[in-house]
Amino acid sequence: MRKFLLASVATLGMVAGATGAAHAQAATPPKPGTLVVHLNGLFTYQLDAVGSSVNSYGGYKLNPIANEGFLRLYPGFDAMTTNGFEYGVASEIRDAYTNPGQGEQENAVANGAANGTESLVIRRAYAYLGTKEAGIVRIGQGDGPWTLMQDGVFENFGDGNQWNSDGGIGSIVPSAAHPTWLFSDTGALYTSLKIVYLTPTFAGFNAGIGFEPNSNGIKEGLAACTVAQSTCAALASAPGGAGNARRKNTLDAMVQYTGAFSGVGVKVSAGYIKASPIGNSSGASLETIVSPETGAITHETGYKGLGIATVGGQVSYAGFMLGANMKDGQVNNGYTFLLPGQRNAFDWLVSAEYTAGPVTLGGYYFNNQSAGAHLPGNGVGRTEQDNGVAIGANYAVSPNLGLFVTYLYGQRKQYGFDFANSKTDTTVGNRMHSQAIGAGAALKW
Repeated sequence: MRKFLLASVATLGMVAGATGAAHAQAATPPKPGTLVVHLNGLFTYQLDAVGSSVNSYGGYKLNPIANEGFLRLYPGFDAMTTNGFEYGVASEIRDAYTNPGQGEQENAVANGAANGTESLVIRRAYAYLGTKEAGIVRIGQGDGPWTLMQDGVFENFGDGNQWNSDGGIGSIVPSAAHPTWLFSDTGALYTSLKIVYLTPTFAGFNAGIGFEPNSNGIKEGLAACTVAQSTCAALASAPGGAGNARRKNTLDAMVQYTGAFSGVGVKVSAGYIKASPIGNSSGASLETIVSPETGAITHETGYKGLGIATVGGQVSYAGFMLGANMKDGQVNNGYTFLLPGQRNAFDWLVSAEYTAGPVTLGGYYFNNQSAGAHLPGNGVGRTEQDNGVAIGANYAVSPNLGLFVTYLYGQRKQYGFDFANSKTDTTVGNRMHSQAIGAGAALKW
């Protein structure tokens, strides 16, 4: 049960920048009647070489050599009452992305020369309470079962971010050449307020269910809500809707089995996530669709609801792990809503990892088939195909210092769509490639 108090990757180990709120809570519950406060953290730095189809574009040219890194803090506490009731708070604070320049200006002085980060952001902040026998309830901004119980996707190698990047090597690759996949541990899902229940384990089986009324985080959209308007967190409908990404009434549920047979570890999981878009109270047209067969014009006034099924599994033996994961459903890239006439997404990924003492080797390949920029009659092919490869190696110098190297290869293609200019019905820019390799160090505490 305790493993579900941690985020999806459970522990940083030797990995540079594993995704999720690692170190958010102690791996071992405190003794009854005690409270343990912690302020763990992670700092990474890496030097990268990056090339892509748009590294030279429109008269601009990117330096193929880049460096980046990040700082993450994990304050919180774990406690247990004398009768075995567990409770605590976990959080994750990150440095924010800022505009380019000579470092951030101090106190908004135009000629200042002080380098620094503009701000910190709260990515996760939740409380948990429950018992081993009754299960755990998590309340706040954090991961739901869709993320916590994902199996078959290994990201615990290299810089720990790969293509699912929030500060790792993938963040250096220009977005036009950056392939996408429906990773479960994405900010679009875990930075919203929700309530989650995780069951105890019975004969190897456990389950979870989560609910969020809207897709806002802590204190987001509250002070700005003087009357019902688009800035309100609890927005249910608006004239013209609220775009293809803002959700309401998100519900996710997962079932997982964990077992071991003759030294072979097995984990499998399956689940479903659903959500509704913000309604269009005015009935105004969101998109005009022209039938390529008849030329008939349709004015679409609403997005289709989001609904995705997933299944994943992994086996482990003598330091080796092999996994696979599949997602299929009514969704577009980035967990956005579809319009009528757009195809469903189908994503699959295979991954492998090997650990021997202080060394970890890992990699994955994914394929994403989505609607992308296609709309009937807009001259864009029905399917965007994204492919991504990630390979990485790690060496643990000590429990608190790790060295790593990561390699990425990516491809995006969609007939009739120019990824660099977001133009439709064109033969230019329909296929994008990218490669990146980086090496660095991570220090955790």
